[in-house]
Amino acid sequence: MATQPSKKQSLSFEQALARLEQIIQLLDDPKTDLEEMIPLVEEGLSLIRSSKDILHHAELRIRTLENPPESAPDLPPDQPDLPQDDGFSLQ
Repeated sequence: MATQPSKKQSLSFEQALARLEQIIQLLDDPKTDLEEMIPLVEEGLSLIRSSKDILHHAELRIRTLENPPESAPDLPPDQPDLPQDDGFSLQ
């Protein structure tokens, strides 16, 4: 069976995908018994979660680069932000 990295060591997205491919091959192998499959499935699910997290952060970074937030007008430090007009008036 292939060695797996320690849980404390973080993998890159590409390393996680490579390990997932190894896990899939092991799970498809008829020689792999049930007791070996359970930890492999657990590891695979953990890798999927971490890979999704990596992809989510990358997507957020790309969106920020594509659409930078508009800068708010500079107010003097002693002047608080004024409430935004919500369309209602008590006049």
